[in-house]
Amino acid sequence: MAMERAVSESKPIPGDVLHVIGHGPAILLEAVMSGSDIVAYKVRYPDGTQDSVAPEKALICEKRKDDGRSASRQSAGSWSAPEPGDRNEPLMERGVSSSSQPRLTASPGRGPRQLEYLGRAFDDERRNIATPSATFSLVATMVGGGVLSLPFAMSQCGLVLGTACLLLSAVGSAWTLSMLVDCARATGRDSFELVGHAAYGEMSRKATIALVFLICWLTKIAYFVLLTDLMVPVAELIVPSLHQHDPDTIRRIVVCIAALLLSPMCYKSNLSALSFMCFASVASVVVVGCVVGIRAFESFGKEHQVQVQMPDHTNRAVEVTPSYHLWPEDWAKALYAFPTFGVSFLCHFNALPTHQELARPTRHRMRRVILVTLTLTSMIYLFVSICGYLYTGCYTCGNVLLNFSQDDSLITVARTALSLVLMLNFPLICQPCRNALFRLLTGSGCVKVCAAASSAAEGENGQENGSGSFSMEIVTTDGVETRAAPREATTVSADADQNRRPSWTPSSPPQACVHVYLRQDTRGGRGVANGRNSSVQVFDTFLPKEEAMQQSFLEPSNMQRIVLTTLLLGTALVVSCVMRSIMVVWSVIGSTVSFLIAFIMPAMFWYKVVGPTVRPWRKHCSLLLVLFCSVMSCICFVLACLNLNEPPCPTKGISLVQTS
Repeated sequence: MAMERAVSESKPIPGDVLHVIGHGPAILLEAVMSGSDIVAYKVRYPDGTQDSVAPEKALICEKRKDDGRSASRQSAGSWSAPEPGDRNEPLMERGVSSSSQPRLTASPGRGPRQLEYLGRAFDDERRNIATPSATFSLVATMVGGGVLSLPFAMSQCGLVLGTACLLLSAVGSAWTLSMLVDCARATGRDSFELVGHAAYGEMSRKATIALVFLICWLTKIAYFVLLTDLMVPVAELIVPSLHQHDPDTIRRIVVCIAALLLSPMCYKSNLSALSFMCFASVASVVVVGCVVGIRAFESFGKEHQVQVQMPDHTNRAVEVTPSYHLWPEDWAKALYAFPTFGVSFLCHFNALPTHQELARPTRHRMRRVILVTLTLTSMIYLFVSICGYLYTGCYTCGNVLLNFSQDDSLITVARTALSLVLMLNFPLICQPCRNALFRLLTGSGCVKVCAAASSAAEGENGQENGSGSFSMEIVTTDGVETRAAPREATTVSADADQNRRPSWTPSSPPQACVHVYLRQDTRGGRGVANGRNSSVQVFDTFLPKEEAMQQSFLEPSNMQRIVLTTLLLGTALVVSCVMRSIMVVWSVIGSTVSFLIAFIMPAMFWYKVVGPTVRPWRKHCSLLLVLFCSVMSCICFVLACLNLNEPPCPTKGISLVQTS
C-alpha cells in the first residue's frame, strides 16, 4: 500500500507547468501511463495547439521543500535547479513529485519559475547598453513637457501632500516596472503588448495596443497645446504687431505653423536621425528647472509680480505674497491635479525594450536601473515643482512658464529650447501612434496588409537593425520604434550541447527566438558568480508559436502611412485648438490611460503570470494596488470631466489684487 501511494504521488497532475525542450512552456493535459511508467505527456502550448512529447523532453522545475514552513509559504514555491548535465533526464528520474507541485492557474505563456526566458540572448552582442545609458534612456522617456504642470499640482495639493503624492507615484511606478520585467522574464516577451497577450490572450493584446494609440494621440494634443503656450510669447516678442490681433487667433496661427514645420518628419518611416533627442529632452528640462529655481531663489520671502493668463488668453500681472500651503485648500482640486504626478513617471512602454538592450541583464542590474531612474527623476520633479510653487504661489498656472513675463530673457531661452525639443520629439510620438492604429485596424479586418510592402519593410528593418541576432521588438533610447519581422527558421535541436549558440550567420535574417536560462544564473547581485567575465550558459532555445508574435511586427505600407499620419495630425491639431489649458489634457490622460498603463494593467499582468508562483501576501498587495488605482481613476476622471473648461491659470480673487 505504501508503495502504491508513493507511485501515485509521483504522477504528474494535469495543470502542471512544463518546459518542453525545443518548444518552450506548456501546460500538462495528461500523462500517458504504461503500468507505473510515464510514456508520454499530452501538453498544450500557448497558441492552443496540443502535442504529445516524450518524458525526456519535458521539464518541470517547480517544487517546494517540505522543511516545516507554513502552508502559505509552501504554496508560494521554493525552487531547486536541475544539475547542469541533466536537462534531458526524464522527469521521474529526477524524483520531482507532482504532489509537491503548486497547482498553477497562470497563462500557458509562462514557463516554470525556475527558468528565465529572454527574448534576446543574455550575452548577445546587440545588448550594448550599459547601466548608466539605460538609466538615462528611461529618465529621458519620463521627463518632458509634463514637468511644467507639476508646480500647479504642488500648489493644489500643498507642499506636504504634494511631496508625498509625488514620491508615492515614484514608488508605485518602480513597483509596476519591476512587475513588467518579471512578466517579461517569465514569458520571453519583450513588449508591453506581448506581455498582455501572455497574460490574458488576444483581447488583452488588442487592449494594450489601443492604450498605446490613445496615450500617443492624447500626448500629441498635449504637445500642440504646450507648443502654443511656449511659442506665442516668443512670436509676440519677435513680431510686436501680433499684440493687435485676437489672442485665440494668434494661438491657432502659431500652432498651425508649428504643425506645418514638424509634419514632414512625421511621415517618415525611419527616425533614427533623431536619436540625439533623449539628450536634448533632459537638457531642456534641466535648463527650465535651473531658470525657475533662479527666479524662485531671487523672490523667496518677498512680494513680487507674476503673470497670469486669463480665460481669454490675455495676460495680467498680479502681486504674489510669500505665503504657502502645506495641505490642500480644496480637496477636489487636489484630486483633480493628482494624476499629473502619476503621468509624469510614465515610461512603462520603454522599460521592456530597455531591458531587451541592457548588457548582461541580471535581475540585480535591471532593478538598479529602475531604482536609480526613479530616484533621479523624483529629484528633478521635486525641485521644479517646489521652486515653481514658491515663485508663483496661489496663482500657479497649469504651465508654469505662463507665470513669467515675456521680457524675461532667461525664460525666453527656456521657452525656445523646450519648443524646439517638443517639435523634434513630436515625430517620435507620431510613429508608435500610427503603428498602433494600423495594428488595431488590421486586427479588426478594416485594413489589409500589403505583402510587398511588408516584405520591403522587413528588409529595410533587417538592415537597419543589424544582423547576427533576432529581434522581437526594438525601441531605441529615444523612443523610436523599429520592428524586425520574424522569419522561418529551423528548430534548434533539443540534444544540442548547452554551450552551443543558435546556428545563424552574420548575414542571416533576424529570428524571433527565445533563450532560456536557469534563474539562479541570471539573478545577479553580491555573492553570485555572474560578473562581466563570467559565462551564462543557454539552457534551451525555441521559436515562439503564437501568431500574435508575428502580428506585432506589422507596419503600414507607404500609402497607408501617409493616410494614417494625415488623419492623426489633423485630428490632434483640431482638438488642440479648442483646448484652453494643458492641465485639461494631463488630467484626462492621467485619470484614464496613465492609471491603466502605469499601475492597473502591469499589476493585473503580474497577478496572472507571476502571481501563482509567489507568496499569497504579494498577490494580495497587487490586487490592492489594482483596486486602489481603479477607484482613484474613476474619481479623477469624473473631476477631469467636471473641469474641462478649467482656465489656464487660477483666477479666483484676481480682481482684488493690483493688475497692470
